[in-house]
Amino acid sequence: LTPAGRALYDRLLEQARTGTDGSYAERLATAFADFPDTEDALRDRRLAYFRYEPVGGVGTVPAGDPADWIAAGQVHATPIVYEDFLPVSAAGIFQSNLGDDEQRSYAASAARAAFEAALGASVRDPFALYAELEAQSIARIRDLPGRAAA
Repeated sequence: LTPAGRALYDRLLEQARTGTDGSYAERLATAFADFPDTEDALRDRRLAYFRYEPVGGVGTVPAGDPADWIAAGQVHATPIVYEDFLPVSAAGIFQSNLGDDEQRSYAASAARAAFEAALGASVRDPFALYAELEAQSIARIRDLPGRAAA
């Protein structure tokens, strides 16, 4: 997800967690009714990152932006999927099984700092990484030989 997509996700999750009406499953369903459930909607609202690739056999891509290319059937968009590192996820799962006081003291930045210390290197910002991958795929489309002028 983009920062906007992540903010929406976090807001809806918090809404479900803090609500009091119905079961947790019902609160999740109600809250996440506002979250797009198709790749097209996520892309149109710029809530997720995508990799753009020409459709096989296409030699010329129309001018415009990725939405125009997709509408013309000449470019396909594939979501860039978040790849989690299992030990970090496992640490979060174990943390969630602790009591309330321990959960409140848990901070993502502290987990990242500990992970980077153990790794011996800094970890790239995932939003910047995925934005870069998306931008590179768009640049490759724009640089195709025989592409229509912008």
